[in-house]
Amino acid sequence: MQRNFLKVGVAQMQETRRLGRNLREMARFVHAASHAKIGLLVFPECALTGYGPSYHESPGGFDPDAVEAAIAEVRGLAREVRMAMVIGAHLPVEGGPHRQTSPPPARRRSWTNSALLIASDGRVRTRYDKAHLYGRDAEFYQAGSAPAAVAGLRRLRLGLQICFDIRFPEPFRRLALRGARVILVPSHIHGRREMWKGPVIEAHVRSRAAENGRFVVFANAAGPAQNVPSMIADPRGEIVARARRGARQLLVAALNLRRVSDDFLRARRTDLCDARLLPS
Repeated sequence: MQRNFLKVGVAQMQETRRLGRNLREMARFVHAASHAKIGLLVFPECALTGYGPSYHESPGGFDPDAVEAAIAEVRGLAREVRMAMVIGAHLPVEGGPHRQTSPPPARRRSWTNSALLIASDGRVRTRYDKAHLYGRDAEFYQAGSAPAAVAGLRRLRLGLQICFDIRFPEPFRRLALRGARVILVPSHIHGRREMWKGPVIEAHVRSRAAENGRFVVFANAAGPAQNVPSMIADPRGEIVARARRGARQLLVAALNLRRVSDDFLRARRTDLCDARLLPS
């Protein structure tokens, strides 16, 4: 990463229900990104583990030791190629039961849908647990309870959100106010290509970038049902890079961080805002 510039990559990969296969696919993207001299590589939501515990064949549910070992391999890859990355995975809730059947009883939700920011030295710099759970997610995951946090990567401050979080502007504004210059959004959004999600999600990617003057990197999973391509928006809300919908692809963009702007943050009329739900 050069001063004021970040070469970012999105690994638009198709995850499977097999941890080992996902890990091998991720390794291929990592080495391709290394050849492209990418400084930060962003994988989709749950790229390592597959999305949704019900997606997995094993009747015993997830083995946390296997997940931990796979994360260790990814950290080793980061050290090997000296590249930072964001990976999505199911992670055990700290202090909770670490094994669950699929699908679990609601009282035993012991996994979070999470993203890890791994530095180029292999260290995990931060963990973000998805706060807004969509559809059946709440049957399998425990929602994150910590506010959106900013993590440092060398001189750059980054924010993390996951998929459905993009429908809510408040965490993105919090990240911008706390100094994040690039906000990373691992996602898994699939469905009919003609459904409403495509234009609506792109509008959210654009607006979250423009209303905060930040770059937004949206990394969606590939596959035949992918209805929103991965994309990167600049601080004006313009799409500067877009993947091919459905295709396994490494999307690359060079971000000029000098373009990050606090103009809209300074112009806010906070005296006219009330975050509480007003009575009807």
